[in-house]
Amino acid sequence: MKKSLIELSILEKPTDAELKKLKEYFKEMPMAEILTGLKFARNRWSAKDAGTLKVGRKSIIQKEVHSVTYEQAQWRLKNWKMMIANYRRRGYSYPTISRIKKILIQKAKKRSK
Repeated sequence: MKKSLIELSILEKPTDAELKKLKEYFKEMPMAEILTGLKFARNRWSAKDAGTLKVGRKSIIQKEVHSVTYEQAQWRLKNWKMMIANYRRRGYSYPTISRIKKILIQKAKKRSK
């Protein structure tokens, strides 16, 4: 296998441990996997920088049920098939949709005072 040399210009000087890790990654992993990981990291960094990063299922669920009233919860549960279609279009997984439904059921049981 022929060795190649890669030269990078970066903003800050890496520590010895960081350099060691980079060399290890390039030695062990195929280039396609390294590029895929870097693309993912860049997209995540861009979203974080722009303030649009929505991390984790919990934040998605809170966004959906945060200010839902008793009446809205009942309506959503009565029209659940349509709600599932909307959630799937947004890319929510079935476990996430199930958790949303569980909270909506709790809200529908409690009458707002």
